Amino acid sequence: MLTFFRAFSMLGAALLIAGCAQTPPASQAASTPVASAPATPAPPLFGTTWKLKLLNGKTVTRTPPRQRDVTIVFNDGRVSGHSGCNQMMGAYGTNGSSTLMFSQLAGTMMACEAADMDLEKQLLKILGTVNGYRFDGQQLLLLKDGVAVARYEALK
Repeated sequence: MLTFFRAFSMLGAALLIAGCAQTPPASQAASTPVASAPATPAPPLFGTTWKLKLLNGKTVTRTPPRQRDVTIVFNDGRVSGHSGCNQMMGAYGTNGSSTLMFSQLAGTMMACEAADMDLEKQLLKILGTVNGYRFDGQQLLLLKDGVAVARYEALK
């Protein structure tokens, strides 16, 4: 009987010691930062082909192969791409971090469907007002006085 009493006492002491072990409260454990994968950096502004997704807050939808993607590429002070109906080209200036301005924008003169020509006219007009840019994750926002007027995504 004495052996049983000793074994029972030792078991009780072990449980008491284990119960007193320091564990963080649930609220503290939940607030402990957990390492996560770093965010994927935005593609470079220069040399990337950017596809137009939103123009003045409106979704731009194209139906391939009849309608080509509206694109823009920045390279060594020159800009080029497809503006909805025609190829476009011109110049741009930037400080490399937030300002962006277009100049001398021009395009080929092909006739297209009215909707494509309207999109192109609106795009070229808006590009003429752009004075900045920033990245939103993997997307490029073209800005007029800090407000996004066009949203592009990088083509893979």
